[in-house]
Amino acid sequence: MKKYYLVLFALLITCLACHQQRAKAPLPYWVQDAFDLDSLQPEKVPTRFKEGYVLLSQRDEPGVLYLLNTKGKVVWYHQVKGTGFKTAHFTAHQTLLCILGSKEYATSYGNQILEISLNGDTLLHLQKGQGDFIANAHHEVLLTPENNIVLLNTSERICDLSSKGGTTHDTVRSDGILVLDRKGHKQWEWTVFDALDPLTDKDIMTSRMDWMHANSLSYDKDGNYLISFYNNGQIWKLDAHTGKVIWKFGRNGDFHIPDSAAFDMGHSVHINAENDLMLFDNGVSRQQSQTLAFHLDEGAKTATVTLRTPIPGYLFNDRMGSAYLVDHQTLLQCCSKRNTILLTTREGTPLWRLRCGFIPYRAEFIPKEQLPDFIVN
Repeated sequence: MKKYYLVLFALLITCLACHQQRAKAPLPYWVQDAFDLDSLQPEKVPTRFKEGYVLLSQRDEPGVLYLLNTKGKVVWYHQVKGTGFKTAHFTAHQTLLCILGSKEYATSYGNQILEISLNGDTLLHLQKGQGDFIANAHHEVLLTPENNIVLLNTSERICDLSSKGGTTHDTVRSDGILVLDRKGHKQWEWTVFDALDPLTDKDIMTSRMDWMHANSLSYDKDGNYLISFYNNGQIWKLDAHTGKVIWKFGRNGDFHIPDSAAFDMGHSVHINAENDLMLFDNGVSRQQSQTLAFHLDEGAKTATVTLRTPIPGYLFNDRMGSAYLVDHQTLLQCCSKRNTILLTTREGTPLWRLRCGFIPYRAEFIPKEQLPDFIVN
């Protein structure tokens, strides 16, 4: 019996040694080939960024998640076969929460929700058709404070559009918010149809198959939802319990916005570290992309511009994109259609540039202190 335990112990030590050897093994050559770094003004790059990391995801099959240090070196990756990562978030639990979709799902739409640890363990895998997850997910998936899943999903209604030149039974496709528990059971649901009548849209016959087009979802400071819409240039604040629209911000919204900071199409809307509403403005009407941040007075319905950072003209980005603060003086901007990630000053001066061999939907900055030691080291 003693000899038996000694053999088991030896096998255990061997397995641990093999695991450590695998963990230290070099990454496959192709992982690094997707990136090309330019340090434009390295002496001006802040220490916080130099010590931090960038999260990127590849939508093409096979999908890949990448964590890069700011020297442009991949320090961690995770690959899936037969599908792509349509979007990915680094969570407060040091996990990665993602929407997956094969090439039959356009752009940021998908049919799977995956949460994995940085050890590569699958913590959650929901597939369309499981429980109440019956519509396509798109653009956004988040964790609730209760560790449930909240996502943007598609929603359809049969509407009488005969007064707009359609028929009495036309399909209108739009968006919703769905909260699921970790087994796929619906906890809460809201749709655009709960708040807006398609007949109020004079262009509904041309927009009915992609009406409104929600493209980001996040939490306001008070825990209510912020949802942005690409097609009408607005951001709505929704009561997370009742679904009531609290206000609308943007084109024809409830707030006065200076003409110099008007935006028409935005992405990655969120409350930044300075408690301001921040977004990446595609700027299609002006052919000029930029990042904007506003301090909102919700009582007076006024907006003060606190950040306006233009993207260099040659990187005009008409679709997708993101922007996140690194510190008070710098921000990380993703020009998806240009396959380019930029670190710039608040004034828009590029300090660091990463080129990707794929279209990056977003680029999230992750400070060093938010990652476990085995990644940082």
